[in-house]
Amino acid sequence: MVKFIFVPMNKAILTIEEQALVTNPDWIYLKNNILQKVMSLLGDLHVALGAALPLQEISFPGDGSGKLSKGERYKDLPYIMLDYPRYFNREDIFAFRTMFWWGHYFIATLHLGGELKQRYSQTIIAGWEALAAAQFQIYVREDDPWHHDFENGNFRLISALPASEFEMLIHRLPFIKIAKPRPLEDWEGLIPGVVEDYTRLLQLLCGF
Repeated sequence: MVKFIFVPMNKAILTIEEQALVTNPDWIYLKNNILQKVMSLLGDLHVALGAALPLQEISFPGDGSGKLSKGERYKDLPYIMLDYPRYFNREDIFAFRTMFWWGHYFIATLHLGGELKQRYSQTIIAGWEALAAAQFQIYVREDDPWHHDFENGNFRLISALPASEFEMLIHRLPFIKIAKPRPLEDWEGLIPGVVEDYTRLLQLLCGF
């Protein structure tokens, strides 16, 4: 009787492309240098946002602090986030988040939840025309507010929604996320562009 010996495939065997990367540290140094520059860019954005509009104009509930955070695996890719201003507790959220997502885009998002969502809902509904004209998008998922990207139908252009549908959406959703992507190629335009959008959104909440 012939005996067959089963030899399991070694899943750790590298492809040609992987072998080329694992023997070349230069791309890791380049990646780390890029991420450090993103941290610096978002740090400068933090300063610019702080100078743009006093938070007391909207009776901001938090202390006006900001936070930079980073990770390696938002959908398997590196990311860096600036939350400024930020207010999170068990029930309520008021945050303006700017996110760098490797290989995709920058994302600037206003996030309102809990009582703060209720407080500003009518103001945002009344601002449909201005939000549509400025090409903002609204998050349409009801189950999970912590998807940040524009893939898989997470967001819809407000300009593509009739005012009546936009109003129903605001009432139905347990939170509000209004956002806009910006291309990674527009590196130098990020700060003025995000500051402009931030100011426009906060002025809308103030009723300016």
